[in-house]
Amino acid sequence: MRKLVLYVKSIFLLAVGIILLAAAPSLIAGDNGIKFSLIRYAQSVFDIISSLVTPSSLTVYTHTQTWAFPRMPVNRSIVFLNEVTERPLFPEIWGIVGYTLILLLASFCIAFTIAVFLGWMTELFPPVFKKTLLRISDLLEALPDLFFVFSIQLMVVWIYKKTGWLAANPFTSSREPSFLLPLVTLSVVPAIYLYRLQLLLSETELEKEYITFARSKGIKKSYIILHHLIKNTVSELSIHLPFIMLILFSQMVVLEYLFNMNGIMRILLGEQPSETRAMLLLLIALPLFGTVKLLRIVLKERVSHAG
Repeated sequence: MRKLVLYVKSIFLLAVGIILLAAAPSLIAGDNGIKFSLIRYAQSVFDIISSLVTPSSLTVYTHTQTWAFPRMPVNRSIVFLNEVTERPLFPEIWGIVGYTLILLLASFCIAFTIAVFLGWMTELFPPVFKKTLLRISDLLEALPDLFFVFSIQLMVVWIYKKTGWLAANPFTSSREPSFLLPLVTLSVVPAIYLYRLQLLLSETELEKEYITFARSKGIKKSYIILHHLIKNTVSELSIHLPFIMLILFSQMVVLEYLFNMNGIMRILLGEQPSETRAMLLLLIALPLFGTVKLLRIVLKERVSHAG
């Protein structure tokens, strides 16, 4: 019961934080420039809460750009007309939210699984090889996200030019959304971070007395790594899962523009009402928060049961 109360309390505090953050622009934004006002901020918070209670009243601004061709020969240039359309947020937003959540959660699971598996395999190798892989992971972690995005896109294009086989859609089009490449790209950086972290945790774990005792009893190295080392390092690794979700969330901002994805980040970063931003953040943050909490509980239960 106590765990349930703490869980509900965490969700409540997360929701309150999102609402306060969504109303933050009204704290300093005035009609004639920057003007600090707590009254306006409190009113904005109240309006957001009222709108969240009645989600059918929420709207989203859709920004479109069309070409206009003036009559010739007066002007031969192309004119871009920017149009802003206000539409109901629901049910149109469900597809975009689902697309973003699937990418985030799938890449999260892929990164965690790959990191744990590679960490287990690496521990079976000689120490010299392990140190080399640790240095390589340090180098890869220092590279920017754009490096992996462009490298994967160029690789797909190169394979297509050489073989005529399109492994995956490198960009989102009106007919087919890009899914596989964003999923792979989104998984790379968290997987490298978790893999490197697990190697560092393993080095610390190998120095503990129970590992030395197990070796002295003649227990096989593979058994020690799989049943003791990996179990304990994964338990410690789960502490960093919220940070991994934050990495994925920040990466989506870049990936949506580079892959021309119809995701939720473009809507959040565009001109939108505060109430809409708050609702979108809640729709994304709460499932991610729940997934992290659930995964940590499962890992903790499995580790304690195995122990």
